[in-house]
Amino acid sequence: MTTLLQPPATELRSELMDRIEAATQPDPYARRKVRGVRRSDALAIGGAAVSSLAMTNLLFFVLTPLSSALAFVSVWYVAFLWLYAVIVSVDEPATVVADRLVTAVVWTLGCLLFVALAFILTYTVSRGAPAMKHLNFFTTDMTEAGPLQGLEVGGIVHSVVGTLEQISIALVLTIPLGLTCAVFLNEFPSRFARFVRTIVEAMTALPSVVAGLFILATWILILGFPKSGLAAALAISVMMLPIIIRAADVVIRLVPHQLREASYALGTSRWKTVWHVVLPTSRSGLTTAVILGAARGLGETSPVLLTAGYTASMNTNPTEGPQVSLPLAVFTLVKFPQQDMISRAFGAGATLLIVVLALFVAARFVGGRAPGHETSRQRRQRSAASARDARRFGARAGAVGLGLVLIGLTLTRTSGPAYATDGYVPISGAGSTWSQNAIEQWRRNVNQYGMSINYQGTGSSDGRNQFRNGTVDFAVSEIPYGITDGNATDPPPERGYAYMPIVAGGTAFMYNLKIGGKQVTNLRLSGDVIARIFTGGITMWNDPAIAKDNPQLALPARQVVPVVRSDGSGTTAQFASWMAKEHASTWDPYCAKAGRPTPCGVTSFFPVVGGSSFVAQSGSLGVSAFVAQSQNEGAITYVEYSYALNSGFPVAKVLNHAGYYVEPTASNVAVGLLKAKINLTPGPSYLTSILDGVYANADKRAYPLSSYSYMIVPTEVSGRFDEDHGRTLGAFAYYFLCEGQQQADVLGYSPLPINLVQAGLSQVKKIPGVDVQSVDIRKCNNPTFSSNGSNTLATTAPYPPSCDKVGPVQCTTGTGGKKDEDTQPSDPAGTTDDPTPTPGGQDPGDGSTTPTTPGAGVPTVPGAPPGSQPVAIDPDTGAQVPVAGAGDTGYVVTGQAMTLAAGDRAGMNTLLMVLGGLVLLLAVVLPPAVGQLLSRRTR
Repeated sequence: MTTLLQPPATELRSELMDRIEAATQPDPYARRKVRGVRRSDALAIGGAAVSSLAMTNLLFFVLTPLSSALAFVSVWYVAFLWLYAVIVSVDEPATVVADRLVTAVVWTLGCLLFVALAFILTYTVSRGAPAMKHLNFFTTDMTEAGPLQGLEVGGIVHSVVGTLEQISIALVLTIPLGLTCAVFLNEFPSRFARFVRTIVEAMTALPSVVAGLFILATWILILGFPKSGLAAALAISVMMLPIIIRAADVVIRLVPHQLREASYALGTSRWKTVWHVVLPTSRSGLTTAVILGAARGLGETSPVLLTAGYTASMNTNPTEGPQVSLPLAVFTLVKFPQQDMISRAFGAGATLLIVVLALFVAARFVGGRAPGHETSRQRRQRSAASARDARRFGARAGAVGLGLVLIGLTLTRTSGPAYATDGYVPISGAGSTWSQNAIEQWRRNVNQYGMSINYQGTGSSDGRNQFRNGTVDFAVSEIPYGITDGNATDPPPERGYAYMPIVAGGTAFMYNLKIGGKQVTNLRLSGDVIARIFTGGITMWNDPAIAKDNPQLALPARQVVPVVRSDGSGTTAQFASWMAKEHASTWDPYCAKAGRPTPCGVTSFFPVVGGSSFVAQSGSLGVSAFVAQSQNEGAITYVEYSYALNSGFPVAKVLNHAGYYVEPTASNVAVGLLKAKINLTPGPSYLTSILDGVYANADKRAYPLSSYSYMIVPTEVSGRFDEDHGRTLGAFAYYFLCEGQQQADVLGYSPLPINLVQAGLSQVKKIPGVDVQSVDIRKCNNPTFSSNGSNTLATTAPYPPSCDKVGPVQCTTGTGGKKDEDTQPSDPAGTTDDPTPTPGGQDPGDGSTTPTTPGAGVPTVPGAPPGSQPVAIDPDTGAQVPVAGAGDTGYVVTGQAMTLAAGDRAGMNTLLMVLGGLVLLLAVVLPPAVGQLLSRRTR
């Protein structure tokens, strides 16, 4: 019998341990996973994030008085990176730590980019949703829609058609030129090719406005072609061409030379090699190059603004008449104060995003896959390439030729802007943004009579330039020709012209000011105070001069931030004209300090002294939006009254020569303009406005900064302006001088008084081709006239209440967009008169009021020495500054009640601090401890 020898127990245990160790050890030849997140990585990221949040919360809300949200996030992120590096360094080498930090930074940047893109898309779509939910928004144009019409009327189909036509023409021009140039740069290297490449690279940084100016100067001004969609397409082509060439050049350069050499070895010519090898190989990249250029062209505004004009109607003929695009529609509509117009602008922006997205999706199908990644269909096609290539390319060339023929026929046969049956032809104008709101509504109203009026609110200065160059039929401005602005003089046009009043309004002073966290809605300012604010003479809201105008307001010690226009504007010109006439002693030294020649006079560009607290913003929407932001408390600006109404912010009442503080309402402006005159002295200022009597109007209702815009109309046939255009312009003028004035108040303006309407009617007769009408002033339908033709404004306009008179009390009622919110006096013991205006021209007299002591009722500091200097606490800096109007009755302290963050968060902060410490301890200690334990078990 054979006996089997059993191995010792120790050997069995040793062999078993070896097998277990071999099973638990990772395979050194196994493929390493470079993607995915390990459990230790997730723990490290989570622990670092929570710990850094606890440390940052401790730093901001317990140890320091910091409160900035941006600073909080920045410190949190830096602390997160530091803690993350510490945790990873426990069981990883330095190279891995650096890799993890770079990965975290890259992921952060990617997330920020995604969040920014998502925010843009979400915000644009949400703001445009009220308009986009209406079907008419995508099926109609803006012919029947004005500022007063709701979203159920009007749409953007005309701008969509204009965008597609303009980009299509641009692609037809730039694709063959761009790809041919890119092939030349790569397949025919030479010194000239290097020179061309340098020029192309330089043109990629060409500003879009330069491209528009180039086409404007050559195509429109020199060659004499009108503004049209074709001109805009040419300007877009100038911008797209270098982008397509540069991108295509890079793509073709990446085609392997071995492919070219193989083609040449087979005896193929150079052009066949390019056609059959180079271009098909780089098809995907070339498609991307074309899409990049198209995306750049789709989003441009300034070239279209300069070369295509603006129209609210459908124009499918790109060779004739103004044609609007989606970016230009956004630019135009967003400047209106009405929320419905702004919603249309955002809806047009969202539509533009959809168009660009659709273009990129289509490019994915057209471009196909990258070289070396063929589909099954492509492999089948490649098997029969010899015979089918010739037929395919021949058919493709024929299709391209047929397409070009069809495009040419379309351009020649497409109908242009439709003329009305009664003979009115479309006319176009440009100029004042101040009057754009009214003109846009009038344009919509006269459409029912067969008139097509196109107007661009590009600014008074640009309107005068376009009228002088003959590119528009009329201009609207608040500034006449021949005025020297700084060192430049605006020369008048060579053709005859005349000035005609169109709409009146007051320059309002919109502000953002709070007392004790409650918005001030009844601020009063004298002319001298306004002049000193906008020349840097008054820098704090508690200045004694402001306190004198507002005896019952304990104004805060907050810095005054004047917000002015950065662009040339008629609003600035109207304000500067008042400053030059009424406060030249303050205005001229300021202009000299800003480097302007004196006397400063009228200027459309507000002078700003470097280093001052002034803020410059573009457009009426820009200045009003800046003041309306909650973080810009203390800001004040001059703007059209309609923007304050639609922004929901108050305006300051301004002191007139009768001693009353008045608001720029329609009736107050109209009363003020009863003293306006027209200059009848021949010279550069012939037929311009004279507002000296308006500024010094002694009527208690008159608003001192009242003025009006005037239309610059041609008085002779010249260039493209003929009698047919004059007939339309005259009919339009007859409408807005009479019936159109009825909507002035609703739009935020004031109707023209009878003296200006009569002056305007006399100017209409000078337009060539006009159907001269004998207008009966009694049937003019102007709200300032009575049925018998007499001026009833002086008897119907309400007088201001007695509490608006200069004195120790002031009205509590709100103004502007805050009429329903009263501001109670800071002095509880003060009294106010009845703030209700006296109706029907009844003069309330001087009235009698109970005087109050400024600053009474303001708490004093206990124990302060009598006669000590009154001080206030600056809400921004916490510093003590002198208080205005408090008197010498004690040590007065005014300020805003604030709650310190540490007061009500002490318990939460302590809890977070303890939790943060525990999490930090666990995050630092636990991962390496677990790693060490696992490594010991596997040994």
